[in-house]
Amino acid sequence: MAYRVLPLWGLQAPILCAPNYRTSCQRARTRCRAASLQLPPHLQEQLNELEESKYCGTEGHVLVREAPAGVQRNGKRYHIHTFGCQMNLADSERMAGVLEAVGYECAEDPSQAEILIYNTCSIREKAEVKVYSALGKQAKRKRDRMGDLKIVVAGCVAQQEGQQLLRRVPEVDLVMGPQFANRLDQLLEQVDSQGTQVCATEHIEIAEDITVPRRDSNLTAWVNVIYGCNEKCTYCVVPFTRGQEQSRRLEDIKREMLALGEAGYKEVTLLGQNIDAYGRDLPGMAADGSGRRQHTFTDLLRCVHDVPGIERIRFATSHPRYFTDRLVRACAELPKLCEFFHIPFQSGDDDILRAMARGYTAARYTSIISNIRRYMPDASISGDVIVGFPGELTTGQ
Repeated sequence: MAYRVLPLWGLQAPILCAPNYRTSCQRARTRCRAASLQLPPHLQEQLNELEESKYCGTEGHVLVREAPAGVQRNGKRYHIHTFGCQMNLADSERMAGVLEAVGYECAEDPSQAEILIYNTCSIREKAEVKVYSALGKQAKRKRDRMGDLKIVVAGCVAQQEGQQLLRRVPEVDLVMGPQFANRLDQLLEQVDSQGTQVCATEHIEIAEDITVPRRDSNLTAWVNVIYGCNEKCTYCVVPFTRGQEQSRRLEDIKREMLALGEAGYKEVTLLGQNIDAYGRDLPGMAADGSGRRQHTFTDLLRCVHDVPGIERIRFATSHPRYFTDRLVRACAELPKLCEFFHIPFQSGDDDILRAMARGYTAARYTSIISNIRRYMPDASISGDVIVGFPGELTTGQ
């Protein structure tokens, strides 16, 4: 299999993409791997840099922060090690907020903590391997401490593996999917009261989160607007690990952003696995007879744009199927919206896109890029591409 560096339409520089991606057509633990690749040294160096820079990097991100003021402490510490995407980082901030509200302090060193949380990613194989390696070390430490330690595995690996993870690493106390991030304290109480391992991976309706996240910055903040994804792309595990789409109410999102503006934050990134689909699960239709839902992502952007104190608004990640002309025009008209768009295209071949169940064609994608350029000539655009998808030939486009 030849390795290809594919240019993204409308960009000056090519995008180099890793060949390994997880597939999950039927929740199977299958991996789609291109054949053994021999890259030129300069391309291998770029690939290594991409692996390290994307999201939390191959080593993950350890939460480090001072203890919050005005909260009575219980003398115990927590340690959170996050792997994966921005959604996982946001979930880690929420879990930190839950623990600090009941008196825990953050520990950078896991050996100093009574609660260890690994917020996991099942998309990138290296991140998953790192988690199991860390669990092995901490399991030995827990045996040595005779139980004076709680080990929590959260995130997508936890959701995907469930009870199997508890059997594989019996020292783990709690396995919880991302939908339980704001219920961490309740689940830990359940571990204590029952004296057994707890597995929380069932589908739930995510209640509005009243927990104040412990932000990793005092200038920029993540704000979740939609959880889950309904797309079922054949290579992607997200619908099975993060569940079906659940949009937050527009007024709740704006309330959170108002609080951020009052606290001195300047930049907000709106998050969703499929953010352009925001609102399609909410009730009501638009009054103009257009057939649109009453609340769309474009409506959300216009609603939150006037939040005092917030100077820059970003969002991720977009899906070409829902990236409408109405959304592009709103981004051009609203001055706080950063002119940066991350729109994965995954392939430039229509047959491969069809096999991926992406729901658009290469021509549709290029029309989106052209539309962005028409309204915002200097906008920055990035994307993702899968190289070596099953069935793809080196003679393909």
